[in-house]
Amino acid sequence: MADYTRQLSRQLRSRGVRGLICTAHTYSGGDVVGVTDRWDAAGVVRAARAMGRLRLDLIHVQFAPSAFGFHRAVGLLPGLLGSGTPLLATLHEYGVWTAEGPAGRLREAGWSAVERRGVLDRETLLLTLRASQLLFTAPEHEQVLRARFPGRTIPATYSPIGANIPLAAIEDRAVAAVRAELGLPGDARLAVFFGFLHQEKGLERLIEAVAQVRRTHPRLELVLAGGEQSHSVVGGAATALRRSLEQVAERHGVEHAVRFTGYLPERAISALLQAADVAVFPFNAGVTSKSSSLLAALSHGVPTIATAPTGAVRAPSEIDGVLRVPPRDTAALEQALHDVLSDSDLAARLVTAGRANAAGRTWQAVAAIHEEVYAEVLGRLPRR
Repeated sequence: MADYTRQLSRQLRSRGVRGLICTAHTYSGGDVVGVTDRWDAAGVVRAARAMGRLRLDLIHVQFAPSAFGFHRAVGLLPGLLGSGTPLLATLHEYGVWTAEGPAGRLREAGWSAVERRGVLDRETLLLTLRASQLLFTAPEHEQVLRARFPGRTIPATYSPIGANIPLAAIEDRAVAAVRAELGLPGDARLAVFFGFLHQEKGLERLIEAVAQVRRTHPRLELVLAGGEQSHSVVGGAATALRRSLEQVAERHGVEHAVRFTGYLPERAISALLQAADVAVFPFNAGVTSKSSSLLAALSHGVPTIATAPTGAVRAPSEIDGVLRVPPRDTAALEQALHDVLSDSDLAARLVTAGRANAAGRTWQAVAAIHEEVYAEVLGRLPRR
């Protein structure tokens, strides 16, 4: 989320739109302005007051629950800011709320009734209903929106996400150096996952699949590149997750073939992708088009395997430059890895189609959409 905001702000600045990133005081500096110390209701009130003093032309909320400590109170902003400054919102995660516990069905029914009346949204409170304009990063977000608020006109625009890792110009010997630094033999086949480690990303199945594929491709190595600490996994939980993945590798006898890099800067990730034979994203809930890591792999020309949404495919299937597999299916993941490593024609097709897929979703294109939306929203206001 932070990387998305940074990339978008950078591109908008190049188009003459100055952005102030309003977030927690911890991150203040440059164009980043601290407006609160936390995102509960009291913290959001403080944020609204602080932003009210900044004389902004518009306010654009990047909505993802984890970015706000899983507090929904940020959804109160439309009621706290008044009507002077238009507020927009991008839905990065939407339709993920579930009613848990014995009264789950009752709560689900209650929220549905409230939404049909256009009072509140179960995930964003006032944000979805009162924003001057919504943007969504995956088509399924709009489907959820229309289902929750039937018959209600909510202005919404699709805006794709760009790749989170730019392609760095790296010489062949530098790519070889990446493999050498990882301690890989010259004839190794390299599978790469990159992103924050998380229990819902299916990494234990990836390790198991690699162990199985090594029976026919004994030189296969797996690199899990990315930070262990995130908004969702912190402190002892991050340490425990890393250790549990190490134990999976030990249990399958591939601890020597699985490497954890921790956080790496952009250029190092770009070099790693250029050195890879295959990139793999085995998320439990499927990988959507809003995954900037997936787009980075495609734009780097890496044959890419990713899980599809539940029920979308039953076996490995080529879709838009990605070899899609059913989620939570280790056997299908194993088959996909084997196919990419064994079939050079399949790998070449994935590279060509993957690059074409990523080509239309650049940060320049994303910024152009935002500039157009901002101009339209500001054009609705009376001249001041």
